[in-house]
Amino acid sequence: MPGAVQMRYMVKGQVHETESSDGTVIRYSSRGQGVPIITANGVANTTTFWHYFEDHFSKFARVICWDYRGHGRSDVPRDLDTFKVPCYSEDLLAVMDHAGLDDAILVGFSMGVQVILEFYRDNPERVSALIPVNGPCADPFEAFGSSETYKKAYTAVLNHYIEHPRLLELVGIPLLLSPIPWPFSKVEVDRHRCPRLEMDLYFEHIARMGFANEMRALLGMEEHSAEDVLATVDVPTLVIAGEKDDMCPARLVMRIFRGVKGAELFTVPHGTHATLIEEPDLINYRIEAFLRKNGLL
Repeated sequence: MPGAVQMRYMVKGQVHETESSDGTVIRYSSRGQGVPIITANGVANTTTFWHYFEDHFSKFARVICWDYRGHGRSDVPRDLDTFKVPCYSEDLLAVMDHAGLDDAILVGFSMGVQVILEFYRDNPERVSALIPVNGPCADPFEAFGSSETYKKAYTAVLNHYIEHPRLLELVGIPLLLSPIPWPFSKVEVDRHRCPRLEMDLYFEHIARMGFANEMRALLGMEEHSAEDVLATVDVPTLVIAGEKDDMCPARLVMRIFRGVKGAELFTVPHGTHATLIEEPDLINYRIEAFLRKNGLL
């Protein structure tokens, strides 16, 4: 597949392709039949973390896992300035249209939370439920600081590596494809509950996607906000957080929970940012209970 990141993919659905509004080829997998559930990935990630979710829900629903432009199986856009959340929302619309869906349950992980909220902004009639998982509604860098000095510093660093990625790639790619990242991942993930394979594939995708485009995607997250969307949400919403998630701490998750009228909150005990693969059964059963309670399954 031209433009796709060549690596192993864990989800098992049949792969399809469509074109987004600007002609970028977007690829998605579809597995199962019934109520449509669409996932949205984290930044610089592919569908790796969703394979437990797909295995569980494809038994009684149609699970669609797709890749943002420049990520995973999807093509890199001609316009490199389109690594932005509103553009990912347009990619999602193209997937829904191609899959023949009038509406769907949207489940977003990390940056995917921003994407599904942005999609709801423009297409509320096509969303039957929202499930934000371990993600913010706006600038994720707020997890580490909010001063203007801090913002200027990380923006300058990201822009530098967009323009000059070569050194970062020379050092970073061999490092990410080596056994070294796994021991250091314990800084954020619980390695006793998080399978190594999923993290190895995550590191592999980062290495193969291209650092310049990853920096563009990070800046796209930073400049986006869907906080104003929260008060307009009028569909069942389940907000999921990790008790020990330092990448998206409780204060960012609670902003969504408090902003969406009638939302439910589920906090994964001891969960880090990788709750999807640390506690897949717990998360899957909680989501299933929520959907059944609201008559969506």
